[in-house]
Amino acid sequence: MDSIKDLFEIWKGKENLPDFEQEAIRYMHQWMCQTVEKMFSKLDRVVVEKKQAQGWGVDSHKDDRTIQFLFGPVTIHHTRMIPPDGPACFPLDDVLKLKNHMRYSPHVEYETASLASRITCRQVADTLATWTPVQMSHTSVMKCVQKVGSAQEEMDQALVEKAEPGVEATDQRKPEFLMTEADGVLLRGVKKRQHIEAKHLIMYEGWEKNGKRRRIVCPYAVMTTKSFDEFWEQAAATVNSRYDLWQTQIVANSDGGEGYSEDRFKGCFCGSRKPLYVQLKIQRAVRNKDQDRVIALIDTCESQLDDDQRVKEVEAAKSYLLNHWDRLFDWREIVKDKPEHAGKLGAMESHPRHLTFRMKKRGMHWGASAEGMVKVLQGRLNKTLKETYLASFKPSVRATRLIKKTVKIASLLKSKTRPSIGARSGRIAGYTSTSSTIGQLNKAISGVF
Repeated sequence: MDSIKDLFEIWKGKENLPDFEQEAIRYMHQWMCQTVEKMFSKLDRVVVEKKQAQGWGVDSHKDDRTIQFLFGPVTIHHTRMIPPDGPACFPLDDVLKLKNHMRYSPHVEYETASLASRITCRQVADTLATWTPVQMSHTSVMKCVQKVGSAQEEMDQALVEKAEPGVEATDQRKPEFLMTEADGVLLRGVKKRQHIEAKHLIMYEGWEKNGKRRRIVCPYAVMTTKSFDEFWEQAAATVNSRYDLWQTQIVANSDGGEGYSEDRFKGCFCGSRKPLYVQLKIQRAVRNKDQDRVIALIDTCESQLDDDQRVKEVEAAKSYLLNHWDRLFDWREIVKDKPEHAGKLGAMESHPRHLTFRMKKRGMHWGASAEGMVKVLQGRLNKTLKETYLASFKPSVRATRLIKKTVKIASLLKSKTRPSIGARSGRIAGYTSTSSTIGQLNKAISGVF
């Protein structure tokens, strides 16, 4: 396949830039697929020869599998082999880290899940079909979300399992200040009147100027739809692996609701020699600390109401304020040596929009796929999603050395030609230029034979 010549032929057939571009893209995708297919075939031949030298046998069963890459579908011709002490398998699949029933390449699955965290699954399918040769249904898009999200969930759970009290992780951050906020977002479930709460915790190390505004420094999030106990276990494991808090001043913020109490924060963010302040989240905090005056104002408001429902709401607000009275403070009035550009705690008010914009409204109902989507959103915010998911497709150091050796042999592999029995070989002597008559005849005969 002569790409330059073929592109000129495409231009001759189209003779305008838009049509040429469309046809050239189709041609380059086809060329890439054919080239990669040939490369995998050579790699399979080398793997088979190595396994045969180790006593493996070649099975009579032949099999192909098609993997959808970003540049198009590639049919992989892999040889089924029988090891001396085990069931038949495909050694090339082990080299490429191909999993059972895998239809899409790792990058296709990751990019699909990442795109699905911003737009709906049907829009993702349309976008992929427009910009790439990838053809995928909206249900396959959600399967990619669940698969990629489960990889992020496994990483978070692995932190919980290997977290041990008193054991410090390497390369921990040692911030002077650590701000943390937690809240929940209610999602509609697939069952009638079912609600799923997406728990959300964010940590950051202060603020920095961004023009006339401020933005938080080094944000890191933990999200899940699982129980509160599992949520705080993942949060504690993340804190333990990411931070050394001995010299850190920690300030927390929540609405005091069920699952976000002061004790939860103290159990998660322990290990600092400085006191932990847990501030109550209120849009307009009670600035006047005169409790008697606040009670009098609420009682006055209650006495002027005729609606029983409104009276209950005021009583609930009164009970809420009195039960959390000791947490009604501005942390900047308590903590000394505040960080530069210190602001009010309230990043949680805008941060859940990543969840709400994607997972609420528009008639959306969530089932088992909710956890996968939440973990994809968490991984994107923390910039860990791509590395976490693709890590399962990367071989070990020892396997990498063997693969490099195999690829090197495959790159040197040339298809052997066997001369036909009884065929005569020869050439026209003359040693003239190729442009001469005899030179053109010699070139034509050489091309035929």
